[in-house]
This record gives sequence, structure tokens and C-alpha cells, in this order.
Amino acid sequence: MSIIPQHFLNAVVPVGIRTRTSITWVGTGFFVSRKTDNDGNVRPFLVTNKHVVKGQKNIVIRMKRKQDSELKDIDAPLENVTGAIYKLHKDSSIDVAVIPLNGKFIVDNNLDFPAFDIDSNAMTSSELRENGVDEGSLVHMLGFPMRLVNANSMLPICRLGCVARMSEEQIKEQHSFLVDIQNFPGNSGSPIILRPDLMSIVGTKNLINCVLMGIIHSYIPYKETLINAQTQEPVEIRSENSGLANAHPVYKIRSMTTQSHGQKSSRFFGA
Repeated sequence: MSIIPQHFLNAVVPVGIRTRTSITWVGTGFFVSRKTDNDGNVRPFLVTNKHVVKGQKNIVIRMKRKQDSELKDIDAPLENVTGAIYKLHKDSSIDVAVIPLNGKFIVDNNLDFPAFDIDSNAMTSSELRENGVDEGSLVHMLGFPMRLVNANSMLPICRLGCVARMSEEQIKEQHSFLVDIQNFPGNSGSPIILRPDLMSIVGTKNLINCVLMGIIHSYIPYKETLINAQTQEPVEIRSENSGLANAHPVYKIRSMTTQSHGQKSSRFFGA
């Protein structure tokens, strides 16, 4: 039995670019929502990496119709007459983009919208540490590496890893925490989900909830320089995936899902 809530899996979508004859899947995104009042109204957003959408005028995301589960590849314009209508983090070193979605379009087209509630389904790094999450805690990464998107499905690929380093110093210096996980092209924008701990050492805390921790944005390569034995000059640099990946913590997303920015959402999505 999976311990990842099904709506977490369903909230993860492939992000693509439409060519003349096909769609090229280039990354991963996930839906988040934020409550706006006590009546249960929410604002819908798509979250991905800045480098996935920057420079694009249009992206494609895959969604599902409620009545028959038919998959729909939907064009989402990223610009209007006034310019870009998505939000990039104000710090250029933070690789996060938040795209407001048109709730009316989702409802009118009877589209399913499973989403992470950015307040109740997510925890900041400090909140996680206070609840016993630390180096060695298990995590899942959900996404679409290497364009592995099924033609008749939107189920993401799940990979298991662990927190490698999540100290205050790490996040302050790098704006990221480290996970030990195999991250490949296409995983850009993948959510990192905490795997609940059902057991713990006596006297220590354990968190039994599955929550959103952050968003993957890059891996750390291992580089090796080959030297010519005769000239002692470098002739080649080899690079490979070290297995360590950078993830921005969830508060970098939460701070961008503000109501004022969401006002633009009524003019966006599926136009």
C-alpha cells in the first residue's frame, strides 16, 4: 500500500512545449491551492522551476476531465499584451516560478484539480526540524525525468531518497536543502514529499504526515579533469550526476502565492 496520498500524485503534471507536429515534454510542475476565505474558496496555481518557463510564450500541461477521466493537453499562454503573466521569485538565485490559473476555466471545462494546499499540506524546513525531520529522513520525488510521459496517463515517476542536509546554515547559504536522490532532466519542478515515519527511536520525534517539503531545481555534478600525460594540459572534463540534488524549501513557494498576484489569474489559462 502506498503511503503517498493519491491526490499528491495526481497534482503533479508534465510541462511541455508544443511544436508544429507534437508536444515535447521539458519539465515537471505541480498544482497548489491557497484558501482565500472561510467559505472554502481557493486560488489555483501551477508551480515549476523558473528555467522551465522563462523565455517561453506558451506551455502545455496535461489535465483530466472529471466526468470521463479523458486526458486533455491544454495550452497555457504565459504572456499577454502587458507582458509575462507568471511570477518569478524576486531573488534571481531562487529557481521558482508560480503561474496563476483561471479557476473559472477549470470549473467550466469540468477539469479535475487535485492540489497541494500550500498551507495545510506543506511544512517549512524549520517546522520539519521541530517535528523530528532531519538528515536521513526519507523523501519521495515525483516527476517526469527524461521525457517519460505515458501517452495515456499523467502518473508521475516516483523516486525514493533521503534528506542529505537541511541545516539552517545550508538553507541560509544556498537557499536550498540537499537531498540524496537521482534527479535527471525533466525532473525540473518536481515536488519533494516527506515519507512519513511510522517508527522512531525512543525519546525522538517522528512525523507521521506526508507533506510537501520543497521543489527540486538542480543536481550537483561530479567533475573530473583528464590531463595529458605529455603536456600536462587538461584535455577533457568529464561530468556525471553525483546523486545529490538541490531543492528550494516550501516557504520560497508559499511567499509567492499571494492574493494580490492571484488577481491576474482571471485573464489566464486556456485562452
